[in-house]
Amino acid sequence: MRAFDPRAALVALVIINVSLLAVGTEPLEMVGAVIVAVALLSARRPVLAAIVLALEAVLVYAALPALVAFAFTFTYRFLLVGLLSWVLLGGITTGSLLSALGWARVPRVLVVPAVVAVRFLPVVVDDARTIRDNLVLRGIVSSGPALFLHPVTAVRRAVLPLVASSVRTGDELSASALLRGLGSTRTPTPVVLLRLRWADALLLLIAVAVGALAVQQSIGG
Repeated sequence: MRAFDPRAALVALVIINVSLLAVGTEPLEMVGAVIVAVALLSARRPVLAAIVLALEAVLVYAALPALVAFAFTFTYRFLLVGLLSWVLLGGITTGSLLSALGWARVPRVLVVPAVVAVRFLPVVVDDARTIRDNLVLRGIVSSGPALFLHPVTAVRRAVLPLVASSVRTGDELSASALLRGLGSTRTPTPVVLLRLRWADALLLLIAVAVGALAVQQSIGG
């Protein structure tokens, strides 16, 4: 997955997400769908890109009942936000995040939780996959999706162990971050040097264009 400069990724993500969720007109939604589809194609996820465009086509051309269309549109926009966040933030490492937070002069009381969160989510995903594979190998469920058909088993055998593992993982990562000096009063020397590339500049231009369209749609509406 292409790693964007975390400064460009975070700024673009905030602008695009606010435009989609706060203004949320149909033209903005269509523009957002195209942006997310292109982002997914750049991340080599053509199937997800096709699904995003197909869902947008359903919203635009299908004659859905008003209540169904409202619920579908609301869910779809959050799906767009989630996929875009996954693509833009997926390549950010702890080193680049530390450099970006130091560049932005973020208070150190916020640096440690941010770094722990970046390390925490991949570990939780790996733990969830391990628990799922374990349940399948033991014959408790036939497959991972089958857990949705057995909610009691899912809570007892998957959710509770995952919560316990997540609490332990969070404590260990926090201790590791503090031992590496993230809570120090001295300014750490950045290991990763940030540099804006042409892809980052293009991402920022797209975000500015989306923000300008959102302002125009808000004033015009």
